[in-house]
Amino acid sequence: MDFPLLKIMNSAMVIYNSSGKEKFIKETNVMKRILFISILIGFFITSFMSIVGCNYKNKIKDYYRSEGQCKKSCEEWFSSYQQKHDEERVTYKNHYNKRLNKCFILLNNLDYRLKNLRVINENEIYGSFLTRLQDGKIVACDVLENKCNSEKEWDALVKPYMED
Repeated sequence: MDFPLLKIMNSAMVIYNSSGKEKFIKETNVMKRILFISILIGFFITSFMSIVGCNYKNKIKDYYRSEGQCKKSCEEWFSSYQQKHDEERVTYKNHYNKRLNKCFILLNNLDYRLKNLRVINENEIYGSFLTRLQDGKIVACDVLENKCNSEKEWDALVKPYMED
């Protein structure tokens, strides 16, 4: 196997072959340059890796901080909601969506056959699904601008917000 660094060292020895002292000084200068360049390359690689590594660790830390904050915000919001609607049987599921950087809560009202997808931070409703209790007819079925015709379709529209 041929190494470029060794070629440089060998060519330096061949070029500076006039006298022993001159050869030693010039070879030493070449070796110092090679050592300096190697250290410089090592420094830049190490610096780059530590910067990339730190950013990655910070992103993970921010994600868990946001996920934890999302869970806490949803618990507080749901507690407040239950106080206002204490006669209703309601369950919820929360999820922090990394891609959208938003905290979602999915409410399921068992008494009214109502589902809501909300963004907690903005108190915005992303979608609703509602059926009449008497005949099961769908009254509302939408997520943002997308309309749907069944609960299965609504669940499919909500899925990307609750899984990413």
